[in-house]
Amino acid sequence: MSSRWHEQYYRVKRWIARLTTFGVAVDENLVDDCYCFFTCCLHLKDWVKNDRTDMANAVENLVNTDQWLMICADVANGSKHLKLNRWRIDAEAHLEKETFSFDTAGFHEDAFLSRDIIMISVSGTQWNAIEVAKMCVAAWDSFLATRGLLPPS
Repeated sequence: MSSRWHEQYYRVKRWIARLTTFGVAVDENLVDDCYCFFTCCLHLKDWVKNDRTDMANAVENLVNTDQWLMICADVANGSKHLKLNRWRIDAEAHLEKETFSFDTAGFHEDAFLSRDIIMISVSGTQWNAIEVAKMCVAAWDSFLATRGLLPPS
């Protein structure tokens, strides 16, 4: 019988697959999907703790020390509560759709290229939200693998 926390782990995997699908439009729907990913990813902590009480301290330590999961927690909790009384890195962490423009005049005839990206603003630093999401999954996978708990693909 599979552990119940595996349900949430596989949900996290499905969310990251949706976020990283080639050709996904960068719009408000993707912003919403990113918020859903970070919330789901953070909640994996509670699922593991409630299913594997022997892992409670280790899971809390992971989410409170891993840079990517701390960002995840602040974004998820901020989207849930709007204002945070407690945070790990930045009480104001949030997602924004940004348009970046690149001058490509020296490379080809099209002089300008524009691209939309979902960014996370954390303590004055901008992070690509999709890349942060990938790092969150990698942190969970590493944590679970080192404990022999990584579920089968």
